[in-house]
Amino acid sequence: GTGVFAQNKPLVIIDDSSYGNVMTGMLGHTHIQANLNRNPGVDFTSAKSVGLDPAPLNLFWNSGFHGWNGASRSMPGFALVGTNANIAVLSHSEMRFPDHNVISVDYLNYGGPFKIQPTTPPIAKGHDFVTFGIYARSSVAGSISAAMRYESGSIIGSASHSGSGDWEFIGMSALYDKSNPYFYFSITADVDLTAPTLTFGQAPATPGASFMSSSGAKMSGTLTMGVTIAFPPPSTTPNYWSLPLNEGNLFIMDMQGNPSRTIIRINHGVDRFPRGTVVTLLFPEAGTTVKHSAYIQLKNNANFLSVPNSSIVLMSNGDPTWVE
Repeated sequence: GTGVFAQNKPLVIIDDSSYGNVMTGMLGHTHIQANLNRNPGVDFTSAKSVGLDPAPLNLFWNSGFHGWNGASRSMPGFALVGTNANIAVLSHSEMRFPDHNVISVDYLNYGGPFKIQPTTPPIAKGHDFVTFGIYARSSVAGSISAAMRYESGSIIGSASHSGSGDWEFIGMSALYDKSNPYFYFSITADVDLTAPTLTFGQAPATPGASFMSSSGAKMSGTLTMGVTIAFPPPSTTPNYWSLPLNEGNLFIMDMQGNPSRTIIRINHGVDRFPRGTVVTLLFPEAGTTVKHSAYIQLKNNANFLSVPNSSIVLMSNGDPTWVE
């Protein structure tokens, strides 16, 4: 009952030296005292406190292993430490996840472990735990393991591949050294690799998923944008065009057999694009004019006149105005 414990006192206290605890439930009238970054598995909710779950973002850039350059032995987003292995990208038929290449590492049996590690180690000082790993296929026991710098500064490692010849996920989750983060995969025999993943917290790994964050993102694969058709406005407002909102960034300008039209305003009404939206207008036919004005500001203050299969790129200011 509410009368057996002071409501301003925590019902659960987790000492700062304790970490990795897992607790779930609901507290109606009191709260928890704990470092939730060291205990991301504590998911009590109440009117006075709430648990914390890190965002499930794969922070390994280029987890699809795109852009391998055999001549320079380079892979965007990753450092290959050592010359004692040959790398090759396998055919798309080997992919376990869409758009995630499989690389073959042919270990040359000299010089110690061959290492694959992120070029820039991810870090989030708001989180104490890290979870990371990679899918690996090998017929040699102990061919690969994951390793990292623990919060104490020592290097710790995961369980290694069993040598089953099948795909196994090699990974680990532990407190990491925020002052000098270090995550890598240690390879001592032939192995195929795909879909590396790293997230903060102790949530299960999500190989094959590379989420984009609204706070910023980098892409190594192909960005495919929506293509839609823009039809002429009604005859009552022949120069005021309206591009379909939320249907794409590339617009095929369908002139309905009359390309001799002039575009003076774009989405001047309520369907305005957010500031920073970049659109491309594609003109299959010649003869259409996009007029330079305060509403559509074009390069050199000059009108745009379409030729067959021409285009113009505009950025929205978030209001009725656009700039080339």
